[in-house]
Amino acid sequence: MFTIKSEIQFDTAHYLSHYVGKCNHLHGHRYRLIAKVSAEELHQEGQLRGMVDDFGTLKAALKKIHDLWDHKLLLEDNEEGRKLGETINEVKAFDVVYVPYRPTAEEMSRHAYKMLKADGVNVTEVELYETPTNSCTYYE
Repeated sequence: MFTIKSEIQFDTAHYLSHYVGKCNHLHGHRYRLIAKVSAEELHQEGQLRGMVDDFGTLKAALKKIHDLWDHKLLLEDNEEGRKLGETINEVKAFDVVYVPYRPTAEEMSRHAYKMLKADGVNVTEVELYETPTNSCTYYE
């Protein structure tokens, strides 16, 4: 089995609707996202001969995720998230991105995985670090 991987890092703020605990306020993280592509055999011919996949293809797809989330505020697309987003937009404190889920590391890792798949990357796993020691891995 061969596995290639590439990673991006980005700074993103988020708010967890109805969360009770240390992270119940709007806050941010320096995220680290690692994407892996695996294959039993290397390509035997053509442009990808001797490769699992082209690193350039993987890096281009990861850049789209970076550009979507870097220096943004992720809010759940619900009543609470919309209300907070409207308040924040009044003072232009953040670029707000509404997502159809609570923006946890778990949901964000699944979203990144699905975005890579939709971009044609044969991703096998993504790991999203929310802090240097806490991460979530998503694969199907």
